[in-house]
Amino acid sequence: MSAVEHFDGEVKSGDAEYWYRSGRKKAEGRFADGLFTGTWTWWRDNGELLQQGAFVAGEQHGLWRRWHDTGALMDEGEWVHGKRSGEWTHYDKLGEVRRVVTHPAR
Repeated sequence: MSAVEHFDGEVKSGDAEYWYRSGRKKAEGRFADGLFTGTWTWWRDNGELLQQGAFVAGEQHGLWRRWHDTGALMDEGEWVHGKRSGEWTHYDKLGEVRRVVTHPAR
């Protein structure tokens, strides 16, 4: 894997990008004070989306989505300060709703 990361002293800070050995992008996002921040996106080695979501101060926070290897949405839901919150919808590989799970509101 290859990476481009920026540092403020010894702490990761700013944009970051990671690639598979194949040369395809694996992930991109930002660091602030060494912690994940803002929207991050991950891809499979074949270039298809794997997951996307946001962080606040290193914790998952906001809407997150993951995709099956077929390209269909796998699941989506909200994170609040690192914990699943509210309604999460899970889909099968054809994109049909498989189940809906309600997590405690945070």
